[in-house]
Amino acid sequence: MAVACFESIIREKIPGVVGCNILWEIKKDKLYQTYQVWADQKEELELRALNVAQDYYFAIEAFDENGVSKMSEVVHCK
Repeated sequence: MAVACFESIIREKIPGVVGCNILWEIKKDKLYQTYQVWADQKEELELRALNVAQDYYFAIEAFDENGVSKMSEVVHCK
């Protein structure tokens, strides 16, 4: 049985950005899971889709009316 883990992610608001995509997965080169956050939402996100005792990798992409930014540096969390 998998036990859920909550990860609190705090993002910095960037002027002119409509929102951001928070990407995560267990493999650094396969960030397939995405959570979309709008700029007018609070800066902290409690992600409830993780398992205990599992390492994860995270990255962020910002977006606006013109498209999506380059993905941020991938961060490893234990």
